[in-house]
Amino acid sequence: MIRKAISFHSSRGGTGKTIIAVNLACFLAEKGLKITLIDLDFRAPSLYHIFKKTIKEPPVYWVNDYLNARCKPNDFLINVYKNTEKKKGNLLVGFANPSIYSVEDMLRKSRLWEANALNRLFNLKNFLFNKLNVDLCIYDTSPGILYSSLNAIISSDQIIFISSSDPLELEGVRNILKEFPDIFENKTFILLNKVFPETEIWPQNKQNEFIEKIEKDLKYPIIGVIPCYCEILKSNREQILTFKKPDHPFIEKLEEISKKLIIEIWTWNRIKNKKKFF
Repeated sequence: MIRKAISFHSSRGGTGKTIIAVNLACFLAEKGLKITLIDLDFRAPSLYHIFKKTIKEPPVYWVNDYLNARCKPNDFLINVYKNTEKKKGNLLVGFANPSIYSVEDMLRKSRLWEANALNRLFNLKNFLFNKLNVDLCIYDTSPGILYSSLNAIISSDQIIFISSSDPLELEGVRNILKEFPDIFENKTFILLNKVFPETEIWPQNKQNEFIEKIEKDLKYPIIGVIPCYCEILKSNREQILTFKKPDHPFIEKLEEISKKLIIEIWTWNRIKNKKKFF
């Protein structure tokens, strides 16, 4: 059992954060794990648009309702594999309300509300792992630093900070990690996405030098590197989600990252537990 909550975060939009989080959740569920995927990107919620053809009807309750204390976790979690042929695992998804009114409402919340919302996220984790026996919970956060993003990060056991190799984007990552060291330290990994385009030749030694340079600069370990696959950028999200091309290198990269991620979580937990004895 993994039983950890992982936040997928970024310094700005357009990094591929949501697509990676969605596909990793689907991949692990296909492997037989019980996964939850929670949309905590209240500035630009997108999980409902990705899954709406799968669930057929809009949710009765949203993540917003749970954080507003209007429902219980069982009310807003939807098993997106319920009406499909995918029977190996389970994927429970909590959707953020994508309506403009709801987006504006969530962005106007007070600090007191955010403090209560953080407490409800911790309660949600306890429910998922102890009542539903979920193996892994994945949070899709709002880019940058909003209170809702900080809540997701604080309540997470692990953080995957996704960035491209763009210098301005890496600078944004660096600034956030430097500004909030107590929040990110000891539980953050960097995932580089959309690097080493297939249209360019990058010798392996040059790739390694490039990765080592970024890792040294950010002072956080890089857990994986996903190349820029042009056809994925051009395709729609449904094609990626349904794994019509399970042998695509993108899926292979997700498998590599998932294995390393689980190993890193176990290692981090052992170190953390040992510290408690001193």
